[in-house]
Amino acid sequence: MRLRKNMILSLYHEHKKAQAKLHNLTYLFWECTLRCNFNCVHCGSDCAKENIVPDMPKEDFLKILSDIRPHVNPHKTMVVITGGEPLVRKDLEETGREMYNMGYPWGFVTNGWGLSQERLDSLLHAGLRSVTVSLDGYTEESHEWFRGKKGSWLRALNAISRVAGTPGLKYDVVTCVNKKNINDLHKLKSMLVSLEVKHWRLFTVFPKGRAKDNPLLKLSPEEFVQLMEFIRDTRKEGKIIASYGCEGYLADYEMEVRDAPFFCRAGIHIASVLANGDISACPSLRGDYVQGNIYKDNFWTVWNTRYQVMRDRRWTKTGKCATCKSYKFCQGNGLHLRDEKTGELLHCHLEMMGKLQPAIKQRSIFSKAVSFFT
Repeated sequence: MRLRKNMILSLYHEHKKAQAKLHNLTYLFWECTLRCNFNCVHCGSDCAKENIVPDMPKEDFLKILSDIRPHVNPHKTMVVITGGEPLVRKDLEETGREMYNMGYPWGFVTNGWGLSQERLDSLLHAGLRSVTVSLDGYTEESHEWFRGKKGSWLRALNAISRVAGTPGLKYDVVTCVNKKNINDLHKLKSMLVSLEVKHWRLFTVFPKGRAKDNPLLKLSPEEFVQLMEFIRDTRKEGKIIASYGCEGYLADYEMEVRDAPFFCRAGIHIASVLANGDISACPSLRGDYVQGNIYKDNFWTVWNTRYQVMRDRRWTKTGKCATCKSYKFCQGNGLHLRDEKTGELLHCHLEMMGKLQPAIKQRSIFSKAVSFFT
């Protein structure tokens, strides 16, 4: 099994190199606002209700979509609206309708607070294709501690129920796993299954923003392995499609907790326009990862001539990565797990799991033995 997996990962490594050269843009994020009605403990951008960065006028972003339309297939270029909280904008429907008329499929990421049935219907009429809703606890206490908003748990559940009950709408639920909710994942899974949710994405907090110094947000090595095994077992169970986020290379858990091997597509297939006009990859990459600004640079020129720091990652082979036997498959981990100024790796999944390697192997042998006899 290990040999077969290594062969697949080696072939996928060549595929990733080819994709980096082609760099076809298929996913474009728009950080439409930094305003937010929540006060989440982990917020990477440290959003506030009234931020000094004003909302980007929708016309400025729509111009980017119009300018790149001759160079991409709009029907295969997904636009995802993020924030802040996108639903605080009153012109989301107008923007969505314009994007739909240009041929772009579009969706948004939300905390669910403002997604009433009336608002959802309005967005659907504007061409909405996908929704991601955050749910971070089986109980009100764990979710609302994380999200910093009283009443947010029930609002999120209602939003999830609405999107799950909408025919033809692509959606998923995302959960940030932390010390307060990890032992409730089985209960949370059962609740989502009862709501007929089909897709569930779980991720862990990376050490930036408000999350940097909060010990309740960082899983121990034992808890991280517990999460991997929960996702793997849930996928085998087949009641809901659970997957781990695209956060890093996972060694023996590759292709067991995600649909495909690890591939950080930032700057290869993914770009973003941030609230102040900065051009980056996924919105988690800021600081020195910014490649330009729409108010000074041509977006399509930036996409084609820059992003080398993301497309050629040999520069990451320093420090602990320099001698790592898995570097070929990992290529220095997800870039959001590196310091934006120094490039230093802040978090390594392999290093975390390596501390428990004997226990992981023993558990794997036991699991295979059980499978054989059952």
